[in-house]
Amino acid sequence: MPRFDQYRQKLFSAVDDMHAERVRVFPMNGGRQDQTRTVLDLMVPLKTADRESQNLSGDRSGDFNANVRVGGARLLIDPSTYPNPDIREKDRVVALDRPGEPAWKVSSIDSKSNGRIIINLGDAN
Repeated sequence: MPRFDQYRQKLFSAVDDMHAERVRVFPMNGGRQDQTRTVLDLMVPLKTADRESQNLSGDRSGDFNANVRVGGARLLIDPSTYPNPDIREKDRVVALDRPGEPAWKVSSIDSKSNGRIIINLGDAN
Protein backbone atom coordinates (compact mmCIF):
# COMPACT_ATOMS: atom_id res chain seq x y z
CA MET A 1 0.00 0.00 0.00
CA PRO A 2 1.46 3.42 -0.94
CA ARG A 3 2.46 5.68 1.92
CA PHE A 4 -0.29 8.23 1.19
CA ASP A 5 -2.95 5.51 1.37
CA GLN A 6 -1.58 4.34 4.72
CA TYR A 7 -1.85 7.85 6.19
CA ARG A 8 -5.31 8.37 4.68
CA GLN A 9 -6.51 5.10 6.20
CA LYS A 10 -5.18 6.11 9.63
CA LEU A 11 -6.93 9.45 9.31
CA PHE A 12 -10.25 7.84 8.31
CA SER A 13 -10.00 5.42 11.23
CA ALA A 14 -9.35 8.25 13.69
CA VAL A 15 -12.23 10.35 12.34
CA ASP A 16 -14.60 7.39 12.37
CA ASP A 17 -13.59 6.49 15.94
CA MET A 18 -14.57 10.01 17.07
CA HIS A 19 -17.52 10.89 14.82
CA ALA A 20 -19.18 7.71 13.61
CA GLU A 21 -22.72 6.91 14.64
CA ARG A 22 -25.15 4.10 13.94
CA VAL A 23 -27.36 4.53 10.89
CA ARG A 24 -29.72 2.11 9.21
CA VAL A 25 -30.31 2.23 5.46
CA PHE A 26 -33.67 0.90 4.29
CA PRO A 27 -33.69 0.02 0.59
CA MET A 28 -36.70 1.57 -1.12
CA ASN A 29 -38.41 0.97 -4.45
CA GLY A 30 -41.48 2.87 -5.58
CA GLY A 31 -42.03 4.38 -2.13
CA ARG A 32 -41.99 0.99 -0.38
CA GLN A 33 -39.29 -1.06 1.24
CA ASP A 34 -37.46 -3.14 -1.37
CA GLN A 35 -37.59 -6.73 -0.12
CA THR A 36 -35.00 -7.85 -2.68
CA ARG A 37 -32.20 -5.85 -1.00
CA THR A 38 -30.80 -6.10 2.52
CA VAL A 39 -31.26 -3.44 5.20
CA LEU A 40 -27.78 -2.07 6.04
CA ASP A 41 -26.56 -1.16 9.52
CA LEU A 42 -23.52 1.11 9.30
CA MET A 43 -21.27 2.91 11.77
CA VAL A 44 -20.24 6.02 9.81
CA PRO A 45 -19.94 9.80 10.23
CA LEU A 46 -23.28 11.53 9.60
CA LYS A 47 -22.84 15.26 9.07
CA THR A 48 -25.90 17.47 9.20
CA ALA A 49 -26.10 21.02 7.90
CA ASP A 50 -27.90 23.84 9.65
CA ARG A 51 -31.25 24.66 8.17
CA GLU A 52 -31.48 28.22 6.98
CA SER A 53 -34.13 30.08 5.12
CA GLN A 54 -33.02 32.20 2.21
CA ASN A 55 -35.50 34.68 0.78
CA LEU A 56 -36.04 36.17 -2.64
CA SER A 57 -34.34 39.53 -2.30
CA GLY A 58 -31.70 41.07 -4.44
CA ASP A 59 -29.09 43.24 -2.88
CA ARG A 60 -26.61 45.68 -4.38
CA SER A 61 -24.25 42.86 -5.24
CA GLY A 62 -26.88 41.44 -7.58
CA ASP A 63 -27.25 38.23 -5.57
CA PHE A 64 -30.75 36.79 -5.59
CA ASN A 65 -32.02 33.82 -3.60
CA ALA A 66 -35.25 31.92 -4.20
CA ASN A 67 -36.76 31.32 -0.72
CA VAL A 68 -35.40 27.82 -0.46
CA ARG A 69 -34.85 25.75 2.65
CA VAL A 70 -31.22 24.73 2.59
CA GLY A 71 -29.63 22.09 4.73
CA GLY A 72 -29.50 18.34 4.73
CA ALA A 73 -27.00 15.71 5.68
CA ARG A 74 -24.21 13.54 4.33
CA LEU A 75 -23.00 10.07 5.13
CA LEU A 76 -19.23 9.69 4.75
CA ILE A 77 -18.49 6.03 4.10
CA ASP A 78 -15.01 4.54 4.19
CA PRO A 79 -14.96 2.04 1.30
CA SER A 80 -12.30 -0.07 2.99
CA THR A 81 -14.74 -0.67 5.86
CA TYR A 82 -17.88 -0.94 3.70
CA PRO A 83 -16.82 -1.91 0.17
CA ASN A 84 -19.52 -1.38 -2.48
CA PRO A 85 -22.50 -0.76 -0.19
CA ASP A 86 -25.79 -1.29 -2.04
CA ILE A 87 -27.21 2.19 -1.41
CA ARG A 88 -29.32 3.87 -4.07
CA GLU A 89 -31.15 7.13 -4.60
CA LYS A 90 -34.45 7.31 -2.66
CA ASP A 91 -33.31 4.80 -0.03
CA ARG A 92 -34.25 5.83 3.53
CA VAL A 93 -31.54 6.54 6.14
CA VAL A 94 -32.34 6.60 9.88
CA ALA A 95 -29.95 7.96 12.54
CA LEU A 96 -30.32 5.41 15.33
CA ASP A 97 -28.26 7.28 17.95
CA ARG A 98 -30.04 10.64 17.65
CA PRO A 99 -33.10 11.64 19.66
CA GLY A 100 -36.27 10.81 17.75
CA GLU A 101 -34.29 8.78 15.20
CA PRO A 102 -34.51 11.35 12.38
CA ALA A 103 -34.73 10.06 8.82
CA TRP A 104 -33.56 11.26 5.43
CA LYS A 105 -33.86 10.16 1.83
CA VAL A 106 -30.78 9.52 -0.33
CA SER A 107 -30.68 12.27 -2.95
CA SER A 108 -27.36 11.50 -4.64
CA ILE A 109 -24.25 9.36 -4.32
CA ASP A 110 -20.67 10.39 -5.06
CA SER A 111 -18.52 7.27 -5.27
CA LYS A 112 -15.75 8.93 -7.27
CA SER A 113 -14.47 11.15 -4.49
CA ASN A 114 -10.94 10.59 -3.21
CA GLY A 115 -11.27 8.20 -0.32
CA ARG A 116 -14.89 8.35 0.85
CA ILE A 117 -18.23 7.43 -0.63
CA ILE A 118 -20.38 10.50 -0.04
CA ILE A 119 -24.11 9.90 0.31
CA ASN A 120 -26.06 13.19 0.11
CA LEU A 121 -29.32 13.15 2.03
CA GLY A 122 -32.48 15.25 1.82
CA ASP A 123 -35.81 15.36 3.64
CA ALA A 124 -37.52 11.99 3.94
CA ASN A 125 -40.94 13.19 2.78
